[in-house]
Amino acid sequence: MKKFTMKLKKKIKFCFVSRGPGETGQARALAKFLEKKGGKIIFCLHQEKNLFFLEKDKNFKIYLTPRPDNLKKVILKEKPHFLLLFNSKMWGGDFLKEPPFKRPPFVFCFDSNWLFNSKKYPLYDFIKWADKYFILFPEKIFKLGLKENGGNFEIEKNVKEKIEPLGFIPSYEPIGKKLKEKIREKLKIKRNEKFIFSYFSGWGAGHRIWALKNFEKAVDILVKEGKKIKAMYVGPVQDLSLKETKRDWLLIKEKLSAKDFFSILASSDLIFMHQGMVTLAQAICCQIPVVCNVSILKKEMARLHFWEVLPFKKAGVCEMLSKSTKVEKIKKVIFDLLYNEKRKKEMQKRQKEIFEGGERNFFEKLKKFL
Repeated sequence: MKKFTMKLKKKIKFCFVSRGPGETGQARALAKFLEKKGGKIIFCLHQEKNLFFLEKDKNFKIYLTPRPDNLKKVILKEKPHFLLLFNSKMWGGDFLKEPPFKRPPFVFCFDSNWLFNSKKYPLYDFIKWADKYFILFPEKIFKLGLKENGGNFEIEKNVKEKIEPLGFIPSYEPIGKKLKEKIREKLKIKRNEKFIFSYFSGWGAGHRIWALKNFEKAVDILVKEGKKIKAMYVGPVQDLSLKETKRDWLLIKEKLSAKDFFSILASSDLIFMHQGMVTLAQAICCQIPVVCNVSILKKEMARLHFWEVLPFKKAGVCEMLSKSTKVEKIKKVIFDLLYNEKRKKEMQKRQKEIFEGGERNFFEKLKKFL
């Protein structure tokens, strides 16, 4: 790959605003990229609990902005050239209609969804005053999600021209074989064992205990059949009965640093998760087979999680199961992606073909604005 060395010609101020943990990770990745190119970074966090994501970023100016008036003070003080909002659904109310401050020259939103239709999805209304809405999927995935292409999402006509698929942020690279071996050795994964990384967050997606139970039952069967498997569960433990969850093949971790989360995920043979878009992007970037166990909820937009993952399933870059999928089928899907080389390589091939690095793509588009 050709080395990307282009720099910004003058000190440009970028003000990043992020909401949840996944969005903070995405924002930080782009901020670090732009910092290396000579940009000056201001970071505004919606939630104090996300501060730990930025502990090592000494060159960032970091503010807590839980309300629009907090952000207004930062904008007035710092006068950024670019305002980058990681989630166009931020705050709500009048903020979505017009900025409560003098608008910076450029305003961009970054989203991992298709929810740009105030009438169809009123619960997820979005900021109307952005110059661009960058979608953090490759173009093929984005198109597969649209109703006109067989997907389930409709976007307002007057907004469509402002929307642009960007690729994945962060765009990860698979880790080297030696580092992978070192990580697995540290986790006491033997050479003849398959390693599964399972993640069920307790944040925006809610804690998927039922998905963990599905996973446990399916792997229990495989282990009884003589398969050598180890797995790590990453997620909240307060809702778990650790006695019931305890298994010789399962390691439980409530929290991992962003670095460890990625390196362990990238060292696995298979990822079993809910519909989290950031974790799914990491799996695709690293070309690790992945299974999404999604839910169909009983509230407004009840099929949202199913619809979000469906374009990825259609593209062949992940497998998708639901809450009601039989354990025997879950077991078969896990078995195929671990032991059926043809099935595994086909998914990895599709993942490699569809991958797009969002940081570089954004920088190319940034030059046009400058």
